[in-house]
Amino acid sequence: MENCSIENCLKPLKAKGLCSMHHQRLLRHGDPYMVRPRRVRKVTMCNWVNCTNPAITKGLCPKHYYIYRVRQTSHM
Repeated sequence: MENCSIENCLKPLKAKGLCSMHHQRLLRHGDPYMVRPRRVRKVTMCNWVNCTNPAITKGLCPKHYYIYRVRQTSHM
């Protein structure tokens, strides 16, 4: 079994002489060597009154987002 053509990559070939990871980088960015840093999320607090939990969705913690969602669907 052949390995990826990128130096020091021992993963098996997928296409165009590249492993799956480097092939995806080639397709997405046009360069198999491109490494984009992951985004770091800012931690924000829940907008609900007196809640100190971190917000996950729409400025609310999971508990309060659930309550918000249930209220929205019950008014329809």
